[in-house]
Amino acid sequence: MSTPRPSRNHRWTAGFSLPELVASAGLIGVLATVALPMGLNYLPAAQARSGAREIQAVLMQARMVAISTRQAICAQPVAGGYQYLQGNCGGAPWMGPSMNASGVAPVSSNVVASGVAPIFTPFGTASVPSVVSVSYGTQTLTVTVQPSGQVTIP
Repeated sequence: MSTPRPSRNHRWTAGFSLPELVASAGLIGVLATVALPMGLNYLPAAQARSGAREIQAVLMQARMVAISTRQAICAQPVAGGYQYLQGNCGGAPWMGPSMNASGVAPVSSNVVASGVAPIFTPFGTASVPSVVSVSYGTQTLTVTVQPSGQVTIP
């Protein structure tokens, strides 16, 4: 018994045909045309929202420092972040584990915060409620410190 020989005219049928590849490339192009502008619009808004949440966290930490140290804490915006000043906005900086060597709670360098510095009482309320504007590029959000001490992003 002999083994059959493969035919020399054997044609490979595995793989994709040219029309299938062209259709796939066209579909990918259409999806990219739709998705790219949406992604480019979403990115600055997401970074502004991230910056606002970062500022919210820093202000909530200032409130917790006021409660735990039983003294008024002013969350003063400075270059590179926030400084927690004891007593009022003219007091000595509070130094803690989340602060850098300058006594500043750092925030993202791309975020610009502006507004009145809130002062938190030893009971966690805000003696000076404020609205902080957080900007990233053309996007602007607000972080609100209510008299109750609650820090919100509307």
